[in-house]
Amino acid sequence: MFLAILWRLANSINLPDESGNLAAGLPESPPLLDAIDGQITSVPPGDYGATFVKMILTLTALIGLLFLTFWFLRRVMQQRLQKGNSQHAIQILEKRMISPKTMLYLVEVEKKKILLAESHLEIKRLESFSSDQE
Repeated sequence: MFLAILWRLANSINLPDESGNLAAGLPESPPLLDAIDGQITSVPPGDYGATFVKMILTLTALIGLLFLTFWFLRRVMQQRLQKGNSQHAIQILEKRMISPKTMLYLVEVEKKKILLAESHLEIKRLESFSSDQE
């Protein structure tokens, strides 16, 4: 519809040609624009409720698909991190929450175990011991 309005507006403007004479306007709207106008005006006037319901259902489906995609990506990333964790020199053996902003981590690095405390401000090494002290 917007294209049809632009075409009609451009058709109403008469510009001079190279000789200075006013040119006749642009030709009548092409068949493509007439077809677009026909599609836009073909919606029955009482069918807006069904269109609104269809729009809401489509929006709900898109939001559901978005959440499903985020859930799937998060799950795949967690599985990759867990699989990759056993192949590296640094492994997180255990973690415990002490408070909402403080965590304890037991980390193994090159056959040594290190106890770390993490807060929202810093990370501190609390204790370090070799694996044979178990």
